[in-house]
Amino acid sequence: MFILLFILHFLQFIQAENCSDCVNSGKVWCVDTSQCGAANSSCTTTVNVPLNCPSFPEYGYDDEFIRSEIMVLTTAAQNENPQLCFNNQLPTMKLYQIRTVNCSTKYNDVTCVGYTSYDTKKKVISMSFKGAHGQDQIKEMTEHMMKYGLESYYTVTDGKIFKALQDYFMLLWNGGMYQDLKNLKYKYPKYELWVNGHSLGSSLAWAASAWIVNIGMYKPEEMKVVVMGAMRISDYNWAAWHTKTFPYNFHILHRSDPVAHQSTYVKATNSTLFYPKTEVWYNNYMNQGDPYEVCQEADGKYCSGSVNPNATQYIDHLYYFNIDLPGWGHAGCPMNISAYAQP
Repeated sequence: MFILLFILHFLQFIQAENCSDCVNSGKVWCVDTSQCGAANSSCTTTVNVPLNCPSFPEYGYDDEFIRSEIMVLTTAAQNENPQLCFNNQLPTMKLYQIRTVNCSTKYNDVTCVGYTSYDTKKKVISMSFKGAHGQDQIKEMTEHMMKYGLESYYTVTDGKIFKALQDYFMLLWNGGMYQDLKNLKYKYPKYELWVNGHSLGSSLAWAASAWIVNIGMYKPEEMKVVVMGAMRISDYNWAAWHTKTFPYNFHILHRSDPVAHQSTYVKATNSTLFYPKTEVWYNNYMNQGDPYEVCQEADGKYCSGSVNPNATQYIDHLYYFNIDLPGWGHAGCPMNISAYAQP
């Protein structure tokens, strides 16, 4: 009997020391004390969903790689000819196709843009997506998200994302990007696939990565998913699936970027939104050598979530790695990067 009691006590102790087991049992995990069920005034940081249990990503974050390569690919989407950015910054990268579709039933100036490129030296294929352009696009996108809410589109998960964003991506996908990627994969079957974007482009990149895995075109371990300045686009199940599925998966946020402070509950659609656990937060100008935090949690008052929502600045959404992203991209990503630094 004594041995049985000891074993039961030991098992309870193990469970109490495991965040995932704790919250899965319906209790609250206290990060401060690493104890289960300690939801009281002495505990300042609590976790009640497994996605927020502290853990680091499978791959280490490489600031130099992101700022020197992924940043260029993301910014090049701002230019009608992304090859201009490649010529100045990534000379071995070659544009394959750029696709532009009208993604509005209301405005003529609302377009969604994505392009494919490849690099035979790095053995890489890239899909990049442009952010929103103009108030008409932001207004209509917001209206559609509130009207249609979230839906499930995948066989690999029952998670849901905003219908408006999935529709935008599918317009691009069926408007040529599927055939472009298919052609590139046929020609370069062993190449890695990079998927990236900023702002609305980050939402499209997340949707693209999920869809490509959903149809079996690439395996997650063959991909690098990196987005910047992304809003929350999904429910908990989709965010948890995306986190678990892609081993190389980062969402970069700049200081007080307001997109990180959208309401997590959408009353019009009775939906609670979540981020994947992929955040890398720069609480500075993002100069070379500036510190950053690889966030161990997905949502809550951690990393960018620690910023007062009333203290956000829209300028932090436009400047990443201390570069005026739209301005630098429109100019063809010139070598004089310092001319586009944040004032």
